[in-house]
Amino acid sequence: MNIGLDLRPSLFRPTGVGSYVLALAQRLPGLAPDDRFFYFSASFKDRYPEREWPPNVKMVDRRLPVTALNYAWNRLGAPALDRLVGAPLDVVHSPHPLIVPGRKARHVVTIHDLFFYKHPELTGAEVRRDYAPLVREHVKRADGVICVSEYTASEAHLLLEVPREKIAVIPNGVDPAYREPIAPAEVDAVLARRRLPRGGLLYIGSEEKRKNLVNLAMAYMGLARRGRVLPPLVLVGPGSHWASGGALASPRIHATGYLETREIRALMAGSSMLVLPSLEEGFGLPVAEAMAAGLPVVCSRGSALEEVAGGAATLVDPLNTRSLADGIESLLDDKAQAERQRAAGLERSRRFDWDAAARLTLDFYKRVATG
Repeated sequence: MNIGLDLRPSLFRPTGVGSYVLALAQRLPGLAPDDRFFYFSASFKDRYPEREWPPNVKMVDRRLPVTALNYAWNRLGAPALDRLVGAPLDVVHSPHPLIVPGRKARHVVTIHDLFFYKHPELTGAEVRRDYAPLVREHVKRADGVICVSEYTASEAHLLLEVPREKIAVIPNGVDPAYREPIAPAEVDAVLARRRLPRGGLLYIGSEEKRKNLVNLAMAYMGLARRGRVLPPLVLVGPGSHWASGGALASPRIHATGYLETREIRALMAGSSMLVLPSLEEGFGLPVAEAMAAGLPVVCSRGSALEEVAGGAATLVDPLNTRSLADGIESLLDDKAQAERQRAAGLERSRRFDWDAAARLTLDFYKRVATG
């Protein structure tokens, strides 16, 4: 079987969809040595990083303008990926909800969430232009739909009318780096480099409006007004314009921008909790990663976050800053609760494994290929 996979989301600083497709790409070839995998990337100016791929992988990196290619794929259904990689394909997998076209291939798409469909006004220009108006038609034409959580599968069925038999629920996995112990000296070095004390409140994610950073900052400042000394709020992902404060004893927000996995792992080891107050998530990978690292979690009630947490996190109302502040304060004040969550989170995180996700994905390819 010849399998095509769009690796473009993992081209530059992979997070979210990029982390997802890269994790699968690293594992699928070893599970199916008799199959051939054709990995595709494209950019007019950036080239895909050099990697050692197994012998049954062909990596194709084209110098093409991404915006134009996306428009052609999304709205014209051309050019076929077969043509771009130079081989006939049996299955083409798009790591997002819009089809990557193939000539005679079966098409698989992955739906991570449908926030863009319900709230297009809160999304970026290209997502608003193509994803919201086209997703229903694309998933109807797709031969198989992967959803990363039961919550997302339910949304796909109810909002897009995707038949249940067409859906495979395959949860994301956790990078093994988050499960591995990390030396205290390395943690201290990262904290020193970032000028952070131990015990910070850690957020990991983007600046998208649905991530609810304004309410997080308001809840944090509300805690400060209660007259307590607070550890810093550390935002991994957002830029420096989110930073505020200065004196060590005053509430302060640090924003680090993008960090590599190893540095995030060190910050997890040196923080008191992860706080993820998203309005909605289709999975919420930072929650699973934090639990695997032994870090207590405060996250939003509802959507897939509650499903992923599975009773191992403190759940809050993301629209209520008092609820969010109370959740943070409860973990700061109750060390026994924090330790219970560490243990429960470690156990819960074992459900999220990239090797298992890759095996289930390959099984789904075979099922879709045979009709």
